[in-house]
Amino acid sequence: MGLALPVVWNTSGYERVDIVRELEGIVDVWLADFKYADPDVAQKYSNAPDYPETALAAIGAMVEQAGEPEFDEVDGQVRMTRGVIVRHLVLPGSLGQSKRALERLWTRFGSSVLYSVMNQYTPVMPEGELERFPELGCRVPDAEYEELLDFADRLGIEDYFWQEGPAALESFIPAWDGTGV
Repeated sequence: MGLALPVVWNTSGYERVDIVRELEGIVDVWLADFKYADPDVAQKYSNAPDYPETALAAIGAMVEQAGEPEFDEVDGQVRMTRGVIVRHLVLPGSLGQSKRALERLWTRFGSSVLYSVMNQYTPVMPEGELERFPELGCRVPDAEYEELLDFADRLGIEDYFWQEGPAALESFIPAWDGTGV
């Protein structure tokens, strides 16, 4: 009937390759996270020391499936119709880890994926967690985020999504009470 919408799969990146392959022909655009470059950081925050290798393998399968990013235009708006976008959320005090994440992604995938370097970490933690992870009790300093963007430029990443201004605001936090749904 003339309606052709790209199917976007939003994922943490922690996917089994066989599941990604099962979705061939269904998913057009993969929106995947790459949270951690280091197994020790993945263990600490997500109890998943295999996260880096598992996510890289899954993203690799996504790239094999979707290919290079493709776009079209609808009503004057450009939209992605095929490809992979990999997001990395910068955590406070983790500039080195974030640099390693971007470097690992760029070395493996180069410009075959689009990158989104996110600065919206907002310290909202359940009772008792701040004592376990005091380093996560603050936002990412602007200077650290800018340093990471400069690093991305030096790597050769020419076109990526980045956030301008204070992205980690209370307005980004949902009420979690069912309002506004």
